[in-house]
Amino acid sequence: MTTWNLQGMQKHLLICNGSTCMGAGAEEITLAIRDEITKQKLDEQIHTSRTRCNGRCRDKCIVISYPEGNWFSVPNDSIARGIVNETIDEKHRIYTMGQNGLQQVNDQYGKGISKSKQRQRKEGKQSVKRAVLFVGHGSRLEKGNEEVREFITRTKALISSDILVETCFLEFASPNIEEGIELCVEKGAQEIHVIPIILLHAGHSKLHIPAEIEHAREHFPHIEFTYGQTIGIHDEIFEILKARLIEIGFNPEARYDDTAILLIARGGSDPGANGDFYKISRLLWEKLDVQWVESAFMGVTTPTVEEGIERCIKLGAKKIIMLPYFLFTGILMERMHRMREKFVQQHPQVEIEIASYFGYHEKLQHILIERVEQAMNGTSTGMQDLENYRIYAKENGPVHHHHHHHH
Repeated sequence: MTTWNLQGMQKHLLICNGSTCMGAGAEEITLAIRDEITKQKLDEQIHTSRTRCNGRCRDKCIVISYPEGNWFSVPNDSIARGIVNETIDEKHRIYTMGQNGLQQVNDQYGKGISKSKQRQRKEGKQSVKRAVLFVGHGSRLEKGNEEVREFITRTKALISSDILVETCFLEFASPNIEEGIELCVEKGAQEIHVIPIILLHAGHSKLHIPAEIEHAREHFPHIEFTYGQTIGIHDEIFEILKARLIEIGFNPEARYDDTAILLIARGGSDPGANGDFYKISRLLWEKLDVQWVESAFMGVTTPTVEEGIERCIKLGAKKIIMLPYFLFTGILMERMHRMREKFVQQHPQVEIEIASYFGYHEKLQHILIERVEQAMNGTSTGMQDLENYRIYAKENGPVHHHHHHHH
């Protein structure tokens, strides 16, 4: 490494490269600041350092300028250049160093959580405030996010009233996981149990949520975090799938000789998750008296829905039931209805029906309550996910999940 002679340096910029800021464009901001310094020939005057998290995640990205002790909230690289040129608008300044330490100069930034408050040691297990933080995937369509919130409201009724229950989202919706954790801390939680509402165990539940929990653990070392497992393979899911079939007049007890059920998932690149989906198809077939239960995916991987339909017809199906394995309706169901129209025209000799999507059936509440209990009593496989993530992060660096925000 280099040892610079920094004599004569007039300003030191500390640019946050913690995981939240990185997810919000800190890399571009860092490069823009360095580029502007070179452009203005200020290399002798301004020194820059990348830092880890500075603890003002909501105001991302954070740049601190010494010796003035200015903390800036820098949303993009053109504003970042303004720090170098000293043209940055006052409204981006959060704190400045005064006689009595850092003083907040702008009310638009939240006060944040007091650092002394979280230092309380736990007194006696009885008084520990516990929180359950459910993580929904989040949808571009607000209706999908509303479905999650309503579902959690219903599920809350099954959870002891002295436990705090909050909802957050992986992407597309607010609050995000980090904000959800902060909310629990602000409300006094000392134990936070993070429970994913995700059907199959893939990248989101293996990496993205563990990354957020690990990040939170650095900020709140005195809070105990546990992580629940995804919905995965569970007896109750077959009851929900049967309920969706019953709704369209299918009898799970009856024998059907020339009917195929095409179970359709979202599709992803995780081999384990795709394997679990095939296992679900197989187990569903074991529980019904139909000739075929086939698997197909809406995207990313194969077989596609078209290929699934073709296969059912090749096998001799006279009737095909498309059974969607998704949690929220959104764009996928619209696409699926259009596909069905197309298949009906292409194969007039075959009856093709579509069942309602898996969705937030009340039986799903029982699975989630079980996942909460496992997290609380230490039997959740989620803890192994956190361990696996730590090993992964050591080798590959922390995962930055790029949140897609919409307002």
